[in-house]
Amino acid sequence: MVRRVGLLGLVSAVLVGAAGCGSGAEARAQVLEAAGVRQSVVCTGTGSPAVVMVHGIGDRASSGDLVPAQELLSQTHRTCRYDRPGTGQSPPPPRAGRTGDDLVAELSAVADLADPSAPVIVVAHSFGSYPALLMADRHPDRVAGLVLADTVDPGFGLLAALGAGSWKEARQGREGLDLEAVERQVGRVGSLERLPLVVVRRGEGVSQAWLAAQQALAGRSSHSKLLVAEDSGHEVPSDAPEKVREGVEALAGLGG
Repeated sequence: MVRRVGLLGLVSAVLVGAAGCGSGAEARAQVLEAAGVRQSVVCTGTGSPAVVMVHGIGDRASSGDLVPAQELLSQTHRTCRYDRPGTGQSPPPPRAGRTGDDLVAELSAVADLADPSAPVIVVAHSFGSYPALLMADRHPDRVAGLVLADTVDPGFGLLAALGAGSWKEARQGREGLDLEAVERQVGRVGSLERLPLVVVRRGEGVSQAWLAAQQALAGRSSHSKLLVAEDSGHEVPSDAPEKVREGVEALAGLGG
């Protein structure tokens, strides 16, 4: 297990505009500096446990895809979404070849901003399952539960999820990730044991292989639940944000 590096040793926060802890139109972005990279973070709402939201991957990927779900969740929770380096409002990282170690450091930084003293709920979409699973495996003391919204199971594989024939063809914008290395690292994540876990899968356009992958994700914890967003495609956080909120609420009943 990797030792958690605390907020003071890893992160410095630089405020951009007003404090990013309001709600709705009052929200402002903050810039976090973590392990030598900068990422834009928007936090809204109040309430515990705090929620950290992780977006997918691609040329246009950003945490903006998570706004509808964040708006609902921030009614009852402090909720933070962030753009990974090289996506959305975050500048590209200074180096390529980044791995799961970098993804965990960046997610940990946002978790420490959301709540430095208590575990957080991680809500992940699509590729977001990779940093979320790594975080839960390496820092279980910092994760209160996972909500995986139509995310990629490592057994299914990122190439298959992206429809790419090779790692060079996998579109990731300017993130500079070594996706093959990331997949190897996530592939080594085993059972999540009793960690509360909710999988929310899409209801439209579901192949048998994807359905099996969502079942496999739910099987990673002995305390899990599978929900179906019946009228949603892959973009569950924006198509069916109420299902994401339902997933967060369901975690309380799965507590180990």
